Amino acid sequence: MKRAQAGFTLIEVLVAIALMSVVAIISWRGLENVSALQRRLASDADEVESTIRMLGQIERDLAMRAPDTLLDDGVPSNAKRPGAPTLPQSLRITFKEAADASATLEIIRSDAGDPAAWQRVVWFLDGAILRRAAGKSARQYPLPPAGDGAAILDGITRFAIRAWAPGQGWVNPPFPATGTAFTGLEISAERRTAARLERYRRVVVLE
Repeated sequence: MKRAQAGFTLIEVLVAIALMSVVAIISWRGLENVSALQRRLASDADEVESTIRMLGQIERDLAMRAPDTLLDDGVPSNAKRPGAPTLPQSLRITFKEAADASATLEIIRSDAGDPAAWQRVVWFLDGAILRRAAGKSARQYPLPPAGDGAAILDGITRFAIRAWAPGQGWVNPPFPATGTAFTGLEISAERRTAARLERYRRVVVLE
């Protein structure tokens, strides 16, 4: 009597192949979803880091601003000539006459490489691009113009500034020409990404 041979039928083999194909497809889609999520998180992290760097640079520029006692020729107050008119403070803020009221921030700051020299730095919105323009440093006025500026961040829909007045709180533009000196600024930016509208802000103490 012949012994029956052990093995799989053709149908069993086909069923096994079909099951393995389904498992492979499910696994591939799962890995693809994980990879897509990782890419999106990495992109979001890069965008957030770029915005934080931008706000940090503005804070550094403000921290290095020149004394508010500069004169019309850029000479410090200890060298003031008799009868020479004083300049506005080393910080100037103007606003577009538009719905978004985006700000232009101009700072006269010291040069990190030459503390005795001054430098004009301007932050402004050019369409949807936030730019930082920095002129060459000089030891006397007039300071060189800031120029066109380098693109810092794109997708910006609004660049706004509020000021803190002691006893009054946050003051929206336009700022009064006279009165109590401001002791802080709130720099805020709105950025449109592919997914959403993001808002960032940084509060800077004016010392």
